[in-house]
Amino acid sequence: MEGLVRYRNWLLLSAVVALVVCIPIAGRLTFDQTIESFFAPDNPDFKLLLKSRQDFGGDEFVIVAWQEPGLIRINPENEIPELSDAANRHIVELSERLSRLPGVDGARTRDLERFLKKSPYNRNTRQKMLNLFTGVLIGRDQESTAIVLQLLSAGNSPVSRGETVAAIRETAAATIPGAAVAGEAVQIQDMFNLVERDGNVLYIASLLVLSIMLLVIFRNLRWVLASVGIVIASVTLTRAILVIWGAQLSMVSSMLNSLVTVISIGTTTHIIVYYRELRATYDQHEATVRTLRELWHPVMWTVITIAVGFAALLVSDIVPVRSFAIMMTLGTLTVLIVSIAVLPATFASGQVPIPGRVRMEEPLDRLLDRMAHAIDRHPVGTTIWCLALTAVTGPGLFMMQVETDFSRNFRESSPIVQSLKFVESNLGPAGSWEVAFDVPDPITNEFLDSTRELTDRLQELSDEGVTLSVLSLNDGIDIPPRFGNALKRLTTFTNKQPDLVAGFYNPDRRRMRLVLHSTEQQPTHLKLAEIQRVREVVVNHFDKQHAIETERTHALLKDSQSTASVPPKESATATGLFVLMAHIIDSLLQDQIRSFIVASIGTVICMWIAFRSLRIGLISLVPNVFPIALVTGSLGLLNVPVNIGTAMIASVAMGFTASVHYVAVFQKSLPEVGVTRALQIAQSGVGVAVVLAHIALVAGFMVLTVSEFIPLVYFGALLSLSMIGGLISDLILLPLLLRWTTKDPTLARNDVPR
Repeated sequence: MEGLVRYRNWLLLSAVVALVVCIPIAGRLTFDQTIESFFAPDNPDFKLLLKSRQDFGGDEFVIVAWQEPGLIRINPENEIPELSDAANRHIVELSERLSRLPGVDGARTRDLERFLKKSPYNRNTRQKMLNLFTGVLIGRDQESTAIVLQLLSAGNSPVSRGETVAAIRETAAATIPGAAVAGEAVQIQDMFNLVERDGNVLYIASLLVLSIMLLVIFRNLRWVLASVGIVIASVTLTRAILVIWGAQLSMVSSMLNSLVTVISIGTTTHIIVYYRELRATYDQHEATVRTLRELWHPVMWTVITIAVGFAALLVSDIVPVRSFAIMMTLGTLTVLIVSIAVLPATFASGQVPIPGRVRMEEPLDRLLDRMAHAIDRHPVGTTIWCLALTAVTGPGLFMMQVETDFSRNFRESSPIVQSLKFVESNLGPAGSWEVAFDVPDPITNEFLDSTRELTDRLQELSDEGVTLSVLSLNDGIDIPPRFGNALKRLTTFTNKQPDLVAGFYNPDRRRMRLVLHSTEQQPTHLKLAEIQRVREVVVNHFDKQHAIETERTHALLKDSQSTASVPPKESATATGLFVLMAHIIDSLLQDQIRSFIVASIGTVICMWIAFRSLRIGLISLVPNVFPIALVTGSLGLLNVPVNIGTAMIASVAMGFTASVHYVAVFQKSLPEVGVTRALQIAQSGVGVAVVLAHIALVAGFMVLTVSEFIPLVYFGALLSLSMIGGLISDLILLPLLLRWTTKDPTLARNDVPR
């Protein structure tokens, strides 16, 4: 440690040079705003989605809806329903403007005027067409209408998805003020926009809040500048390494800056408080050497334990979560390296003022001392209270619910939530997905009749309480006038409405689909049950059709002695962004359990190695697990659904307690003064630093609660609660466990006969 002090200025210079070099590199770190970044290439549902996009040209739709009083009028001469002049003008004007926007597939724009113009001008046909698009392009009250845009794939779009969505909103508002813009593509883009914006804003905000707190605590700008310098250097170096590595930020890893900030502040607060206590006895140089010598072990293992908690997220099946794990592991270790480079010069160079004390520290010292005495005098009672608290919240771990309503990721007042409410209240379900299947070659009347049966069966699910709207090619070919069989009507309908047919049937790839619309804003269990019920109906239908075809083929073989084989079973799938997004959080919940187990094992191993004792490793696990179990168990009991923010708390919170520091002081004092006195020394020696560090951590994480993206709010609030729970664990549960499991060496010496 003398070497670090001796070369402290060179170390500081190296850190400054590295920072200067990395600043322009770090600025090139980009944000991946594609939904593809969520999934591994071999994810089965994702592969089905990609196949569907190849078959039907995409599944990213944007709904532009508005109130149109007098939308439909009845022609008094022939009683044929038609668009009013005002409605016709509004739809044509807006549809043309939207179709020309970069990133929009204008040839596939769907609106009432376009479809009605191509349909035969008679009453029955017009009424059937209006019925067909009720809930999609026209409201049941016939006072609302919509234009449905299909977006070009991200690879074929000349502009980013964010620019396209922004242009759609701007064009819609300029043409028809108050028009609602909704759809999964809009929700996803809004999510990316909020996360990217809040990630940068909250980084500055958390840094500012923590700087003010440090200034209040230590009462000197030197310590604030040192801590902030470590934060900025750690964040910049981490981002630069990610750029060199070729990584991109994602929705999850957008918290990188804020998390590295609170880790840096938590680490430096411990070290500065320890240095301050030594300065009461030693001069500047000696206090610096002793601080580095005595803290390198607990600080290093604390940082490693935090890094292990983040690394545990590598077991996730979701790609952004795995990237986040790597980024945060790297960022956490960078904090350790930068601290080594900056703090020696901060402590030992120039005339260094002793860090100040806040007024609360003296009463805090007395409180901690009384806590140590209370734990020593009433260990059984304290244990019972901890066990009772665990017993109350423990069952909640098995009652956790998954939040798949993607709109719940946004505040109620946000434009996307208000647009969804308008669409689903005035038109119909806004969630879009599909059932796709192979088509025989050549396509037959029997097959088209079977798809009508499937459509009818899916529509009948509404009688079972399933909120589902189904659109199929059969709905189009069944519109009057009905001349000929289904196959002939398909040919006629294709000639009249080729763009509409292309959305349902691709003859070149021999694929067909039914488009399903489900309510986006509905409880989790209903959404997952709906997906499962649809899949059951589809499987049963095609099982039945395959049995019929097999029987028919066998009969033909018997009659004609033909060598034809049984036709292959159709590959029917239910997929779409609605399905994928519904299962992301479900996967995160499973990831939480796995990552929590991995993080727990990693914590035990780290503490085992750090103190060369499996007993200490197991004991240290409890203060890390207890607050997490307390918080997540409470979520289950309170029926708070798990979203993408809460699902990562378990592994992220591991290691944020001060177990390493506490155990290190306890182990150092134990041989000389015994268990009781060693606990008192640890409580008074580490307690103040623990409390101040946790206050800093909670303040830093609470900044996240002002975000407009609800998962960030949950993440900040619940992780803050975990920190408070961790503080209780460190100051009550950990000393209790050490007292119960540690043999007092002074008692053994007193028993030795003289």
